[in-house]
Amino acid sequence: MNDSVTPSTQLTSQLGCLLGEFNWHKPKAKRLLVIWSLMVFPSLISCLFLVGIPATFFSIYFAHRSWQRWRSPKSVLLLYQHGFVDQRKSQPVTVSYADIQTLLIAVIRLAGTTSHIYTVQTKDNRKIQFDEHLAQIKDLGHILQEQVVRHQLPEAIATYSQGLPVSFNHLTVTSDGIIMGKRHLAWQELDSATVIQTRTRKYVHIFIEIRQKDQQKPWALLDQRTFPNMPLFFALLDHIYATK
Repeated sequence: MNDSVTPSTQLTSQLGCLLGEFNWHKPKAKRLLVIWSLMVFPSLISCLFLVGIPATFFSIYFAHRSWQRWRSPKSVLLLYQHGFVDQRKSQPVTVSYADIQTLLIAVIRLAGTTSHIYTVQTKDNRKIQFDEHLAQIKDLGHILQEQVVRHQLPEAIATYSQGLPVSFNHLTVTSDGIIMGKRHLAWQELDSATVIQTRTRKYVHIFIEIRQKDQQKPWALLDQRTFPNMPLFFALLDHIYATK
């Protein structure tokens, strides 16, 4: 987090209190700067061949971009009560939590390193991704999930209370239970819905496991990476359990 950016009064009044400021992941940017800088010289030599020209261009471009991120003094992402401002590009992007259609969460393990990726898809089809290039990505993800649930849960509860379905892509929550494809699991038959994780040296797999009472095998096992609004799903289930 960082305290170097002061947004305009108008922006503050629209988005509410500032919850967090995030800059680039400086150690990562520095490592990438070294890697891409080391690649510039061999790329220049390879210019003797046709393939060397684009290789040199990309090496210089990514080295310069890494240097900018490493030296950047300002916060590039501001999280507020009612939305966020993404300043990673020259033209800032403002998104209200009320305008978010889905939030996707992915945990990827590669070369012994675990990375978190949060993808926001808005109602007007914009797609914004936050990953390990930002500092404190897990803190960012927690705030983002909390605020999306805070803003979307009342509408989801109202929809459910009216007897209308609440869709989570392949899975739908209804007043009678959970539907997935042609399968239906009544509320009285639902045993549990939990997040499970399996980990190997190379991979992390996270699933939403839904179990039916008196059954050994899971009723459904859904990949977290493609399950939209997972925190909202569990918040809605908590509300349903509390009211039954």
